[in-house]
Amino acid sequence: SGDRRGHLHRGFLDRLGQFLDERYSDAELSVTEIAAAVAMSERQLQRKLKALTGQSPGQYLRLFRLKRSLARLAEGHPVGQVALEVGFASPAHFSSCFRAQFGCTPTEYQKSPQSLEA
Repeated sequence: SGDRRGHLHRGFLDRLGQFLDERYSDAELSVTEIAAAVAMSERQLQRKLKALTGQSPGQYLRLFRLKRSLARLAEGHPVGQVALEVGFASPAHFSSCFRAQFGCTPTEYQKSPQSLEA
């Protein structure tokens, strides 16, 4: 039934979210490790995430990390420190991904933290 399938999808996204909660700050985290954590091949993970969220595993992880950065930035932590804390190896790359996702730089967001739509 459709309801059961919806429940299974939520379970998958919950498991994925729990794993990412533990590991998102690791800049070396790979799609291979994510797939292994949810007991799927990389290809299965790719297909399932694309179907459920419209995003590739890499895009999903990047958005997960960017969302985690919002609270730290709003608390006034330095942008470079926040970038590293949420798993970006380069503060410049973090800033460009942040701007692409939210339409402002991390520094601009810190000056006037508002709710941002992902």
